[in-house]
Amino acid sequence: MNRNEYMAALRRALAGLPEEERASALRYYEEYFDDAGPENERKAIDGLGAPEQVAAQILADYRELTAVPPQGRDAGSAAAKPRRRWRGISPWLLIVLVLLAIPVGVPLLLGAAATVLGLLVAATAVVFAFAVVIPLALLLAGAMLCGFSFALWGAPASAVTTLGCGLALLALGVLVSLLIIKLCMLFVPPVCRGLVALIRWPFDRLHRRKNGGEPQ
Repeated sequence: MNRNEYMAALRRALAGLPEEERASALRYYEEYFDDAGPENERKAIDGLGAPEQVAAQILADYRELTAVPPQGRDAGSAAAKPRRRWRGISPWLLIVLVLLAIPVGVPLLLGAAATVLGLLVAATAVVFAFAVVIPLALLLAGAMLCGFSFALWGAPASAVTTLGCGLALLALGVLVSLLIIKLCMLFVPPVCRGLVALIRWPFDRLHRRKNGGEPQ
């Protein structure tokens, strides 16, 4: 039994519960599975037990909560029993919390975004300098020295030395270029896949929650 089958069985077993209470209980267990994650789905199901048992406990709790309060000496013992409620947060409380969080949250969010953007720009500049500027500078310097050596053939020793330096710079530029190409082939695809996965993560989570809440 997977998560969807478990939730469908629990939904059927709670058919006798009022719609609001049933939706609240189902939402509680949907969030339970979300917190456990897909990799721990089997452990979460084993820990909860059979959906019929869970539904029986929920129905028993609901009957206890909606029963007429006892009178006399039994009232104190009944009030001492723990009770569970699957109520979502009040919309008014949520609005108040959002309004209170805006003066603090917005500057923090903007500061975090600016920091991340600055780090990305700095990293891009470093990568650009290493991947483009350095190899290009080596290749250009090598080509210029090779060309300049032909103007020094009046002094063969200087011409040969200059030509050798130019060829060495050309070779170094080619090696650095090949190294950068190899590093890009190794690291760029995983980084791109990681960024795509990071961008898709909230949408996948919403999609899983939607599919988990649909009746079977």
